[in-house]
Amino acid sequence: MGKTVKDLFLALLNATLILIALCLVLALMVFNRANSLAESFADNLQIVTPLQESVRNTGAEVAALRSDLAGLKEQSGDVSSATMARVEDRIETMEARLDEMMATLTELRGTPQRLLDQAIEKAGDQAVLTAGRIRGCVPPDGAATPSG
Repeated sequence: MGKTVKDLFLALLNATLILIALCLVLALMVFNRANSLAESFADNLQIVTPLQESVRNTGAEVAALRSDLAGLKEQSGDVSSATMARVEDRIETMEARLDEMMATLTELRGTPQRLLDQAIEKAGDQAVLTAGRIRGCVPPDGAATPSG
């Protein structure tokens, strides 16, 4: 009886150690995945910088266009006021769009933690769904069961 209890204790200890090792491996995999997500977001945020510069340059070009248009209006009286009003309206619309894009890019660049949190949350949701699918994995009704 003592040997049986000893063997059962060793089997329990062995199973516990295997589960601990499995948990450590899974934790390491999650940690590595989080690190790769962080690096990916850092790379993506570096892509935002040239876009932000492009929006700034376009804004400067629109401002230059506005000043050129004002100079043209002063020099020539041939351009109708309706045409000038349409052009000015289009320039104002472009400026508003550029301001909106710049605000969006600034917000995106300023909140990488929020993006990272969303990605980790999404990855966690996927892991839960995968675990749920694995847990619900059963043989089909008509499948033969192995007999011992």
